Amino acid sequence: MTLFLSEKDVAALVEMKEVVRAVEDCFKHEAKGDAVNSQRTRSISHGAILNVMHASLPYLNRAGVKCYLSSSKGTRFVFILFGLDDAEPLAVMGADVLGRFRTGAASAVATKHLFKRSHFDFALCGAGKQALTQVRAMGEVASMKSVRVWSPHGGRRESLVKDLQNFGFPASAHESLTDSLSGAEVVSSITTSKEPFLTPKLVQSASHLNLCGSNTPSRAEASPECVGEFQTVVVDDLVQSKFEAGDLLGAAAHGTFAWENAVELKEVVAGNVRPRGRTIFKSNGVAIEDVAAASLVYDKALKEGGFAEKSLGF
Repeated sequence: MTLFLSEKDVAALVEMKEVVRAVEDCFKHEAKGDAVNSQRTRSISHGAILNVMHASLPYLNRAGVKCYLSSSKGTRFVFILFGLDDAEPLAVMGADVLGRFRTGAASAVATKHLFKRSHFDFALCGAGKQALTQVRAMGEVASMKSVRVWSPHGGRRESLVKDLQNFGFPASAHESLTDSLSGAEVVSSITTSKEPFLTPKLVQSASHLNLCGSNTPSRAEASPECVGEFQTVVVDDLVQSKFEAGDLLGAAAHGTFAWENAVELKEVVAGNVRPRGRTIFKSNGVAIEDVAAASLVYDKALKEGGFAEKSLGF
């Protein structure tokens, strides 16, 4: 029998603390060869983009594939979880909420291992649907002195700050990007900007920077000069980054970054590489994170019961 979980079901089951732990574990296991990531592929037709990404996690005895289609009507996400031993389709679930949680968790895990201090001033660029989970995840690995939110969209900015305050975060809204970043020790950016807006001067106080908004070569949040100010550049998947990481592709083209110096997150989490100087984590979003998070949700759904099951007739 296959479990079917709606976006509402996933939202009721998922817990940030557990997702952060699951994402950290998946990178530890990847470093040991016990998790296999495959890069995202895209098919573009008639203005719609189909994205497909998949991975296997032998340590969980699970594998899965996420697909999502973006069109003028929006984006819809679906995840299919399989059992590795018997090839059974264990679950089909909505993957929008899941993606928000695992993306935030990846930033938190990277910050934990790269910045290494658990009390700091934090700034967030962006106030879209992925923004709340960036801060919630960070709250699982750190105690933030302040959370300064900037977005060019005033209404979204104010709404996000209210939500963050309801979660107990010391959040404030800033109309000025300069004001929001001034004094911030850790910065996360998750915007849809096509042009880089983060410059060396703007992030001069930051010791660690999470770049999460772009996974296409035509978009970037940090200028090549900004990337060049950081001594350690970490990516979630090196092969995928060479196709998707617009920030790093731009920096490489300008000579402020070299791919041979990039470090994969799995090596940092496993303790195989020690970061030096100021650090960047370029997050594109990888499939091992999805499988780890979806497996967690599936196990909780089985434990709680009451969710729809159907036979696919295999």
